[in-house]
Formats: sequence, C-alpha cells, structure tokens
Amino acid sequence: LDAYLASPWVVDPLRRDDCALVSDGGGAIVVMSAQRARALGVPAPVPVLGFGHGQTSYELAQRPDLTSTEAARSAATAFAMAGVRPSDVDVAQIYDCFTVTVIMTLEDYGFCAKGQGGPFVADGAIEIGGPLPINTSGGLLSETGMPGMQLIIEGVRQMRGTARLQVPGAEICLVSNQGGTMHTHATLLLGRG
Repeated sequence: LDAYLASPWVVDPLRRDDCALVSDGGGAIVVMSAQRARALGVPAPVPVLGFGHGQTSYELAQRPDLTSTEAARSAATAFAMAGVRPSDVDVAQIYDCFTVTVIMTLEDYGFCAKGQGGPFVADGAIEIGGPLPINTSGGLLSETGMPGMQLIIEGVRQMRGTARLQVPGAEICLVSNQGGTMHTHATLLLGRG
C-alpha cells in the first residue's frame, strides 16, 4: 500500500499504479466446433457458452451517461445466449486498463448494484475464495498490457483446471474486453469442457 500511495498522480483519483502499462505481446487461440474438436482429439476443449458486443459513440459528449459502459448491453446478449445469470459465473477475467474500469464493469454486468462496485471490491468479493474471483493471472494491471488475448487464455486455463491460481470447482468463466473511450465492449462466457 505504501508503494501505491507513493506512486505519482496521473489525474485525481488515478495514480500511475491505477493505469495498465503499454506493452507488446502475443498469444493464440483456436476456435472450432465441438464436433471438429472431438474428431481431432483435442484434449480438454472449452466450450463458448455465449458472447455479446456493445458499442456506442466514441465521442464522450454524445453519451447520456459517463458512469456506464457498453458492458451492460454486451453482457445481456452473452447471458441470454448462454442461458445463465451473473450469479452463475464462478470466475471472471475483467478488462482492467484502469482500476476504475473494473468497478464500472462489475456494476454494468450486474454483479453488484450501480454505485456499489467500490464496496463490493473492498469487501473481498473479487478475491480467491470470494463469490467472484477476478483476474486470476493478474490482469492488465499486474501481468501485461496484452488485453483481450491474455484474458481469454486465462479463462480457458480456468475452465481446463490448469490455471496457476485455480478457482476450485469453477464451471463458468466470464471474459471481458473494452476498447477506445470505453465505447466498445465484448463479453465471452466459457464453460468447463
């Protein structure tokens, strides 16, 4: 905590350590039908249960509300496709370019009420052992700035049971990604194979 409090301000209330560093990296995933995965003998395939996307104006002045993101629309589509609710999610990989992004996304996904993201996080809900462990590989703020791919890879590892910091008994993993001025959002729901 002392190191965090000693880090320089970027803009109040964000300090340098509240912002993901820019970095390069790479990764790959292979997407195929369940039938094809069986035919190829893919060990531990991970099914995509649902996905969604939401997008609004890039221009902040065109938005009716700056406390919401497109995560709400994206998640509604993904949850409906998968036939699940936020309470069914066991682990989540939340896009965290800034610390505040996590709080806004948790609220927009319906994991907690609007305005309650801070207390939800402070009460330990997102820790291993909490009701919704998130960013089990460290997320962008702790691991890398390779946004979407790294979060999907960790989600797949969680569903395969091979993650370094495995959530015991996890059956559904939510993966999120955001872009631009938080004007575009994608949601992916993965299941145990």
